Amino acid sequence: DLLRRADREYAVACAAPDLEPAQALRLTLERVGALEAQWRLGGDSALLQGAVGMLEAFADIWPDRRHRPPELPLAHGRLLLRLADATNDPVQARGYAAQAAGSLRDALAAGEDGGRELTLIRLDLVDALLRSGGDLAEARERVDAALATTTGRSLRAQLHVRAGRIGVARYAETGDPRELRDAAEAFARAAADTSREAADYPDVLAEWGEVLLRRADAESGERAWEALAHAIRVLRDCRRETHTGSPHTAHRLLMLGRALIRRYRLHGDRVDLREAEHLFGLAAAEADDPLLAARCSLELGQAQYEAYRSLARPTRLDDAVDAFRAAAESAREAEAAAESDRDRRIAVELGAQAHHWRGMSYEAATRPRAARDAYRAA
Repeated sequence: DLLRRADREYAVACAAPDLEPAQALRLTLERVGALEAQWRLGGDSALLQGAVGMLEAFADIWPDRRHRPPELPLAHGRLLLRLADATNDPVQARGYAAQAAGSLRDALAAGEDGGRELTLIRLDLVDALLRSGGDLAEARERVDAALATTTGRSLRAQLHVRAGRIGVARYAETGDPRELRDAAEAFARAAADTSREAADYPDVLAEWGEVLLRRADAESGERAWEALAHAIRVLRDCRRETHTGSPHTAHRLLMLGRALIRRYRLHGDRVDLREAEHLFGLAAAEADDPLLAARCSLELGQAQYEAYRSLARPTRLDDAVDAFRAAAESAREAEAAAESDRDRRIAVELGAQAHHWRGMSYEAATRPRAARDAYRAA
């Protein structure tokens, strides 16, 4: 209520006659900040769209269009970046991010050399380039330029995180495992420069562990084994550092469980299988998002099915059937709640896999009629 009242007051102030351009700019930026604060509290992206439109209208009436103050493109670019993250439509999100990159380039060109604020603008620009599928070479150049002039450990950590994300994006384009090696090294440097007491320390570990896990899949032989062992160590640290009740807990438990399953398949140590099953169960119980819950329950059932195969215990099939049924139910819930075609397709595929594995479990338990029904559902 206070923020809405503030917005009305700003609207009146901005409409006052004979305002100096500098005063009008200050009031407009303050009003935009109030709208962004409302969005953070309520999550209504229409507030961000309104703020973006307000800045664009103000820029259009600026007396000297060739020399607009740098605060305008900076605020515009950052708002568009927030809007890209708040938008469910991936095509629209990429469009917002591409516009954000253009405005942030303008802000960067108008800024003075050096300084913390310039580094923060470069960070936002790199985020916009990554979010929009933009020029990765430019993103890399921006990070390198910032690292050359930045000494603070916190900012350097953020720059190394962006370097890691650029490596992951380059791997998606080229398929070259060396990109993942470079990305893992960048995340290692980011973790070294991040205080263990920092709120984002577990986030850095999570991204680092995920890259190491992907590298283990992309490599072969001794390199794959080293990457997998390293991923398990990092993901264990990440689990310890993630506070109780974190919304990221389920996904991080799932990643650690997947890493242990991979090691079990390589070495056959049943301790890894039992721990992975335990982690998948915890992850399924923690997951609030139905799509994530479906993934966790599916992997739980697969671990229980493997336990039946390796230990020859038929009772594990009952556990697996229950997990696959829960996965199918979560997938159906995710399909109904999907806000994009991509999420809907993923939910349908997860549901089909869950029913198929349920059919395999019934078949192994010599229950052919139940197996037929499950395969038909798949």
